[in-house]
Amino acid sequence: AGVSKKKAGLMRTLLQSQLEIYERQVQNGQLSPSTYNGYAKIINGDRMKRWHELHASEVTPSMLRDWISEMDCTSKAIRNTLTPLHSVFEDALNDELIDFNPLDRIALTKLIRQTARASDYVVQPFTQAERQALLQACRSDEWPTIQWWLNTGLRPGELQAQEWTHVDLAKRIGKVVQNQVAGVIKTPKTAAGIRDIDLNEDALAALRAQQLISKGSPRIWLNPRSMKPWETDAQIRKTMWLPLMERAGIPYRNPYQLRHTFAS
Repeated sequence: AGVSKKKAGLMRTLLQSQLEIYERQVQNGQLSPSTYNGYAKIINGDRMKRWHELHASEVTPSMLRDWISEMDCTSKAIRNTLTPLHSVFEDALNDELIDFNPLDRIALTKLIRQTARASDYVVQPFTQAERQALLQACRSDEWPTIQWWLNTGLRPGELQAQEWTHVDLAKRIGKVVQNQVAGVIKTPKTAAGIRDIDLNEDALAALRAQQLISKGSPRIWLNPRSMKPWETDAQIRKTMWLPLMERAGIPYRNPYQLRHTFAS
């Protein structure tokens, strides 16, 4: 029995059990696939291998403190990394494999503040000249999407999920009522995300041009290569955005900068 308890308390085993819990939560609709993918990457990543061969009872607060201090990432990334670990220790505590949760004995907020590097994400809106360069570099089947994005400031997932029933050309209104994350349609990111957008002439022109491209499809914005709805942010970035940035000769920024450009 002692051997099986030792094996049961092995960190590698506990981490895999936690991943299986997350899998069940996805199936039950309690966890989004994109959040699951993030946790899976953390649990299966090199950083977590530090604990694999240790029994949960062998992990001390000072070991965790040193490990966290060596992380060269943002505070959000550090907290995300610790989330599955915290759950593992809580379950080990409930199963009497350990006497206390070692993470509870660390002044985490202070440690993270001292350790984390500032987020390297910079808001860099496109200048008027860059916007013109982008639009001019668009192929005819890409132009409506970029023109619409620049004039509505949608999040990438909101753009992917938008349907023809969400726009009223006569009233010049575009509704944002759903968001797509990792191929799954959800409500927008925040309650304030459900909103009406007043459409200017440029946005209306983009819609009229897109009507000819995506006729017959409930979704407005399609992948020009397949003429099917976009599935993920990464798909937009790789198949349309990256080549477009290169053709336009603009230093690379991610597509979310189109939203920042609209806001600014």
